[in-house]
Amino acid sequence: MKKNNQYVVFGLGRFGVALTKALYEYGAEVLCIDSDEEKVNEISPYCTHAVCADATDERNLERLGINNMDIAIVCIASNIEASIFITLLCKQMGIPNVVSKASDERHKLVLEKIGADSVLIPEEAMGERLAAMLAKPNVVEIMTLADSFRMVEIRTPKRWQDKTLIELDLRNTEHVNIVVIKRGDEIITSPAGDCKLLADDLIVIAGAVADIKRLSNKATGKAVTEKLDIQ
Repeated sequence: MKKNNQYVVFGLGRFGVALTKALYEYGAEVLCIDSDEEKVNEISPYCTHAVCADATDERNLERLGINNMDIAIVCIASNIEASIFITLLCKQMGIPNVVSKASDERHKLVLEKIGADSVLIPEEAMGERLAAMLAKPNVVEIMTLADSFRMVEIRTPKRWQDKTLIELDLRNTEHVNIVVIKRGDEIITSPAGDCKLLADDLIVIAGAVADIKRLSNKATGKAVTEKLDIQ
């Protein structure tokens, strides 16, 4: 059983770069693919592996073992043909969760028709992020990689402070997992059960959208600031 999800990011524009860095900071295994060698070299320190390749060539994807990935994020909205073809290839190769960035509603419709599990439009997502930030300011960050899955970064709620993960037992009581704890400059990945949460910790929690929303409101009384650069 794999410990962490494996991600592949296609396209290293501002959105792809921001997403890659965030995932890698959270301890995820991230493969980046772009046809621009300069961009590939620049992202290399911030991902598990970066490759300069034509992602529309199925043979390249096969050589890279794309079929073993858990989540693919197609960030090439400006090249609609490439976006559609890569999304289709990812689905045909059996990647369970394919998230694609669209340039407009028509592009989004096509991506949904060919099987993309989730489609983002920058303007819509920006609007949702602003609404979340204004309505629920206590949750520092949210990343949504599918309609049913969400990662949230919150500051330690007062009632969790100085308690261990075993004492909180969030997996059974709230049906979510704490995947990363950010403590100053230290990043604790896959924290052990005896890890005690401190007041200034930032906690990355993963789970189903419904569980995350419920927990956010319960833990903070407010929630939600999205922080995902989608320009």
